[in-house]
Amino acid sequence: MDVLKDNPVMRRVLEAAIRGPSGDNCQPWRFEVVAPDRVRILVVGERARSFFDYGGRGTLMSVGALVENMRIQAAADGHALDVSYQNTEGAEGLKAELQLREDAQTSIPQSRVSAMLRRTVNRRPFLPLCPSRQKLDAVIAGPVEGVEVAVLEHRRDIRQWARLIYLADRIRYSHPVIHGELFEKILFSRQMARDRQMGLEIDRLGAGPAANAIMRFLQPWDRTERLQRYGIDIALASQSRFLGLASGALVLVTVAGDTPLNWMLAGEETERLWVAAEEQGLCVHPMTVSLFLDRRYREEGMAQFLPKHRTILEEISGELGRLLGDRTGTMLFRLGTGWRMKDTAVRMPLEAFVD
Repeated sequence: MDVLKDNPVMRRVLEAAIRGPSGDNCQPWRFEVVAPDRVRILVVGERARSFFDYGGRGTLMSVGALVENMRIQAAADGHALDVSYQNTEGAEGLKAELQLREDAQTSIPQSRVSAMLRRTVNRRPFLPLCPSRQKLDAVIAGPVEGVEVAVLEHRRDIRQWARLIYLADRIRYSHPVIHGELFEKILFSRQMARDRQMGLEIDRLGAGPAANAIMRFLQPWDRTERLQRYGIDIALASQSRFLGLASGALVLVTVAGDTPLNWMLAGEETERLWVAAEEQGLCVHPMTVSLFLDRRYREEGMAQFLPKHRTILEEISGELGRLLGDRTGTMLFRLGTGWRMKDTAVRMPLEAFVD
């Protein structure tokens, strides 16, 4: 940390980095400051392991998002950021090396930096009104090279994806491993949030004032499993479908391949979109479960799923094949206007990440 005392620009860049999104707010990063103007990002795999992070793809996206945050803050300080992704065979051994250099041509509005710092997930209902064309154009302008972005505004397209959201959540709410991982990460109180500084704060789950009581009731797997006889998984998944249908628009991010570099670039683009949406006063809620479940199903079949999930997975896979073609889906999020979140998600302090 001594090197950061002498380089306030690098410290601001790293403080921006740790505001990046990660799966279930697991914050799977570590920084090696190797020079006042050079830093490496390393992956802390044990923090990121989850059913949805198959092949470390979600972690790779989080590294890309981290880089985008650093690029924004560096530009605000009149610096360019040169990025080199190394050992890109997978998430575990990944290194991303970043070099700061002064660049008088680099600038960015302060509104973008402010949007990056307050960017957060909003799981609340949105108004079912599509954002203005001016706002949409501002959000999707200038995508990362190699990444494609599609804004889904037509009700037919939204209905198709809402169906996939519903099907994926049928699996999410009826799978014992996913259930266990979720409840390991829920922070049921402010004290838990202060102690752990990572995970999902209960008041950020979009379940309203009764969230604590509802989630504590559903926490025992044997109880949730019994309630499936009465359709609890269908009811919860239907709520997710409603959120998708009530969105002003959905945004889909795809890449041409399934390499680690593809996923990191998709992470850069996702964060760029997310920050731009925040800058336009719009709310964002990632809903990627169908994409990640399908990736796992395509590569390892039914090995980690229950027999009752087969027909659901087959429908998801067939529909995604039709909608995506030869592209790889990396992110789907709903976009719109809604009741904004008061705070950003809890984070560990910068000192916890820096060597």
